[in-house]
Amino acid sequence: MISARFLGTGSLGSFRCKNKLSKDYRRFPSLLIDEKIIIDPGEDIFEFAESFMLDGLYDKVTDVLITHSHVGHFSISAIERLSRGKNIRVYASETLGGELADIPTVTFFPIYKFTPVNILGYDVVPCPSNHKTEIQGEVVFNFYIGGDKALFYGLDGGWMLSETFNFLKHARPDAFVLDVGGGSSDFCECCFYHNNLHMARNLREALMSSGAAAQGAKFVLSHIPSHKSLSVHEELSAGVEDLPDVKIAYDGYCLFL
Repeated sequence: MISARFLGTGSLGSFRCKNKLSKDYRRFPSLLIDEKIIIDPGEDIFEFAESFMLDGLYDKVTDVLITHSHVGHFSISAIERLSRGKNIRVYASETLGGELADIPTVTFFPIYKFTPVNILGYDVVPCPSNHKTEIQGEVVFNFYIGGDKALFYGLDGGWMLSETFNFLKHARPDAFVLDVGGGSSDFCECCFYHNNLHMARNLREALMSSGAAAQGAKFVLSHIPSHKSLSVHEELSAGVEDLPDVKIAYDGYCLFL
């Protein structure tokens, strides 16, 4: 069984409405798996725990996965804070190793595309994403996390690289977290490196029709536009109401497999 708690679901540029428990309050994207593994922890995760009155939420965290170096996905200060009083392991592109070298309680492990890493009994496979950073040589990763059940974490990225798609046709995850950074807009420049809702719907269909998704697979859309004052959650939910296997994530949403 996998439990996945969404600590943040926003895209670059967080939106802060008055109610911190609202489905439209957007922290930077981060996911907590089985209370032991965190993907892309940022400073927002500590405010999340405080707002939801979840004291000690990160006490068991021992392992951190980093997708890439963009602001909102990679925070040295958050990693340092997580490692206070304990040792943690950080897995990321080899280009980021030097950024963490001065934290004595952090052990850095470089990861490489499609090279499995065993983390707490899970087979974690870094998959390259259709996304770029300003760091030469950095690979932006999505993550396949497999055990009795399997989860694919697909933030950031527009559509999907063919090599990752071909890997998934053999892996067949039980759930997918997919990017919808373009929101419900028909087209915007970010559609070259993020999905809009139409692209996310089509990607879901491609994964299902190709057999890359396990039977009965669940889909969660995250990395949600956070620059609007209107209810983006309500807008996106209306756009998938015909797809019962698709949910729109929000800060605090939990996925169980």
